Amino acid sequence: MLLPLAILLLGLWEGQRGADDGAEFAAERDRLSRVVADLEARSPRDGRPDYRMQFRHNGQNYGGPYAVVKAREARDEAGTLATVMDWRRVLPPVAVVGGGIAAALSLIVLLAGALLGGVGRRSRDALVRGFSLMRRVLPALLAVQILAATAGFVAVILFEAGMFVPGGLSGGGMKLLALAAVAVGAVIIAAGGALLGLRRALDAFEPDPLPILGRRISPVEAPGLWRLTEGLAERMGALKPEALVVGLTEGFFVTAGPAVLEPGGTQLTGRILYVPLPYLALMRGDEIAAIISHELAHYAGGDTAYSARFLPIYAGVGRSLDAVARGQQGSLGLLGPSVRLGLFVMERFHLAVRHWSRVREFAADAAGAGATSTEASARALLRSGALGPRIAETLEQAANAPGSAPPDLVAAILDRASTRGLDDPAAHLEQEQPHPTDTHPPTRERIAALGRTIDADLLTAARVAPPPHALGQLAAYFADPAGLCRAATGDFLGAVRAQEAAVREHLEATVAEVGTEEQVLHANHRARGLALAVGGGLFAAVALALALFRIPGISLHEARIVLAVALTFAALLGAVGGFILWRGDPLALTLSPEGLKAPGLDRTIPWEAVADLDMTLSQSTMVTRLLLPPEAVFPQRVPGGRNVKLDAKRGIVTVSVGLPRGMRPQDFAELIGLYRAAHQARRILAEQALTERMPAETGMARATPSEAQPA
Repeated sequence: MLLPLAILLLGLWEGQRGADDGAEFAAERDRLSRVVADLEARSPRDGRPDYRMQFRHNGQNYGGPYAVVKAREARDEAGTLATVMDWRRVLPPVAVVGGGIAAALSLIVLLAGALLGGVGRRSRDALVRGFSLMRRVLPALLAVQILAATAGFVAVILFEAGMFVPGGLSGGGMKLLALAAVAVGAVIIAAGGALLGLRRALDAFEPDPLPILGRRISPVEAPGLWRLTEGLAERMGALKPEALVVGLTEGFFVTAGPAVLEPGGTQLTGRILYVPLPYLALMRGDEIAAIISHELAHYAGGDTAYSARFLPIYAGVGRSLDAVARGQQGSLGLLGPSVRLGLFVMERFHLAVRHWSRVREFAADAAGAGATSTEASARALLRSGALGPRIAETLEQAANAPGSAPPDLVAAILDRASTRGLDDPAAHLEQEQPHPTDTHPPTRERIAALGRTIDADLLTAARVAPPPHALGQLAAYFADPAGLCRAATGDFLGAVRAQEAAVREHLEATVAEVGTEEQVLHANHRARGLALAVGGGLFAAVALALALFRIPGISLHEARIVLAVALTFAALLGAVGGFILWRGDPLALTLSPEGLKAPGLDRTIPWEAVADLDMTLSQSTMVTRLLLPPEAVFPQRVPGGRNVKLDAKRGIVTVSVGLPRGMRPQDFAELIGLYRAAHQARRILAEQALTERMPAETGMARATPSEAQPA
């Protein structure tokens, strides 16, 4: 609210100043009108000059007929300035109204956000209704605030710019007026961009399907799991899932929105329960029942539908905030209040949602404990944290080397857990259970909410490593557990290979985009040469006008001096501009797949030697700072390196480059980034090729001796 209030207060202050300035210029206009009337009345009727008539203005005395002429000019100028001051007095009320509206809207949004957040903590339905209203209203409120603040800011700037009008449009006054025009233009453009973005903030939002790495299983394929799930749902009075999906990644979760199964792209809708196979093999039956009961409780409480209703709200408020934030950079801070208002609304929203997320998780834990036992629920929470690292280690190892991964990753996870043991559950008490869409309280708080004390017996029971034959308990859930585990392993490895292929394709495309040829960039000096040449032509035109026409009020001697100065400037500017155009655009940078070369450096800087870089725009020059590590060979300066600065002590090379013709600063930065990315892509592809070649060479080396031995 501080910036809108500052605009309001400035408007009030300017209102008083505007009234005083208007009265002062009006009085000066009236005084000069009386002076002109007096001089005209005293002028001789016979036309003879009377040098007793005097007029003093701006420190100079004028006598005779010239006094009347200058007095009339001063009167007319004072009348124009008085009119300008009258129009200037309209601006402070605009600033007051604009600042006041912006401040009032800030206060309204702050109070509404705080109120809705407080009400939402008492009722989920009230939370949804309140923030649904906020999602629809917030873009309009932000738009009005931006318009009001922009109008107030522009009025303040224009009012202050009016101070320079009496001094004439020359010297420092002209520069300040130009700065004011640039500031006003930048703010109007930024505000216009934000308003256009806010128009799209209310567009219909269609959530993307939730990607799930897994496969759907029917009651025929998983009779035991379906029987367990439906029995728990009936006991709890919860809705039954419409689809069961199993996989190797993630933990247990439910969803009621659209989902897509990978690999394959099968579309699913409705109530979905996801079950991870490794947990089914490594956890006890009562622990599995407690976790599934917990997930089904979310259906009983309507949590999945509640989460789905929030997606459009999140999207609408988030898009409104993004639209304003995109225009903030060029707004001289004017859009800052709107961005902060959006952040405040999102913060109130997050706090209320997190409150209900915690409440519902505790309620689901209690429901799971009621369907099984408190002991089983507490043990399941601890055991999930203890099992997680073994599962993650096995899957990560398989993802890094899918070609050598075992055909059954569930069995591999069991083998790792049996031989290495489980993590200490106490080390994961502050951990939040992973979930693709919702948040969970820390494990310690969830067990405390169940009324169970975390003692040594509970920790020991949760840490017991599964026996080697634990894989057999999957037979209680599935008709063909071994086949399902191999199929799930194939899905996982297929997804890994698909991702690797996509990454490889992206790397190859990046390398191909750069190619193998050098790209030479030339600084765009043509515009500078044309500007100088045009300036020389203007001075030549002034000189020609002075030579052909007599300028009233300038003596012949003064005209000759001005003519000589104009001809000198015309010759100098024309010569310099012509030389720049004749020389052409100088070499700025040479980019190659290997590195970057700048005029004035004795060597190319390899891309692998660039630890970091940053770019800044200074007028029309891109200043690029390259940080080289101590072990890199530091370049040396050679003749022609006036645009290069070397700081060997800190390992920094600074290259100042004029923007090439037709290239924006963003284009220049993206081009440098593309060459760096292409170098990294080329290195990664080479490493992958070496890794792929090594197993083949190792296999050939092993096969050769056996082939050489006699049969």
